[in-house]
Amino acid sequence: MKKIYIILLAFFGVNPFLFIHAFAQTPVKKVLLEEFTTASCGNCPPMSAYISAWQTSQAANCILMSIHEGSGVDAMSNNLTSVIFNAMHPTGSWFAPAIMINRGVYPSTNGEAYLSNFNSWGSGTGVGIDTIATRLISEPALVGLDITGTYNALTRTINATVNANFVSQVSSGDWRINLFLVEDSVVGYPNLGPFQGWDQECYDVNWANTHYPGMFNGTFIIGYPHRHVMRSSFFGNWGVAGIIPAVPVIGTNYSATASLVVDTAFKDYHLSIVAFVSHYGSLKSEKYVLNANSIEVTNNFATGITELQNDNHLSFDNIYPQPATGKAQLVYSLNKSSNIVIKIMDVTGKTVKRLLSENISKGKHELIFNTSDLSNGMYFVLLQSGSHLITKKLVVE
Repeated sequence: MKKIYIILLAFFGVNPFLFIHAFAQTPVKKVLLEEFTTASCGNCPPMSAYISAWQTSQAANCILMSIHEGSGVDAMSNNLTSVIFNAMHPTGSWFAPAIMINRGVYPSTNGEAYLSNFNSWGSGTGVGIDTIATRLISEPALVGLDITGTYNALTRTINATVNANFVSQVSSGDWRINLFLVEDSVVGYPNLGPFQGWDQECYDVNWANTHYPGMFNGTFIIGYPHRHVMRSSFFGNWGVAGIIPAVPVIGTNYSATASLVVDTAFKDYHLSIVAFVSHYGSLKSEKYVLNANSIEVTNNFATGITELQNDNHLSFDNIYPQPATGKAQLVYSLNKSSNIVIKIMDVTGKTVKRLLSENISKGKHELIFNTSDLSNGMYFVLLQSGSHLITKKLVVE
């Protein structure tokens, strides 16, 4: 695995040995949010927008997946989502919008593993995301996860490896490594019309017309982009058993490798994979997550590069829209004043555009840039401060 990190760091012109000690530092805590939503859930669009915005604001420590179950099913539901829904929801009850936080059961959620009352999602309620997830983020990570792998666009095959390394003692149990494929901004086909499992029903007319002008027909948002959609699993519904022992040994690397052929209906430039270590048991309270990680799918991917930023002063929070048509916006944060370089590179590593090179003050910053002078295709945006660098994929159409 060190060879992968060294090759990629050298590719971007940075001395790889500057980073060797960073991999041994305390792992980053990342909370897993799993939203239950469907195209027929009229209350879901505003809530999905809220949770997506909240996750973006906490992107360094929070991961979001959408499970299309809860208010019937739609075109993005499958056997995987059905099994998770049937195991985690109240017997005989549907629910959406709802959200699981690390699949945990909390006193404030009435003994269930989710929040089903969307009115409790917002700030100040005492039982919402801002309370539970923020508290979990502040707790130390008990296990670190790295994801490495390759994607062959011709065969549409992902080969991925997840490495889990415990840094603290945990109780004896059935510990498992999980790996899911996620597609962002999934859009159906407008010519099929409503009721086809893609167009999103919305009860809030003003919200729909404000956020999706010209797309709302009074009932459905036609061409609605469904965010962070759980598509398939590398290791089954509940992860791979038998790799991590009942009592994990601190400092020992536990590795799981798998391949997955990407469905031709999925847009490969919108794909990411989410890994997490969880405890498994027959009860809802026994299916909880310890820590998670995620990475965008590219020809070669490795979380080691991205993860370095969490122990430093620099974070690359977001770049959108994806794909970009004409303009794009990136968001980054600094916890101290720093000299920042931002540039766009093609897939060969050649710099095609320099966006910024100057001293930037502490705080959160946004940069809007033109993409109309770039040919259609995939690029990488590099954000660098001294020896610290982060890259994110950019697709231009």
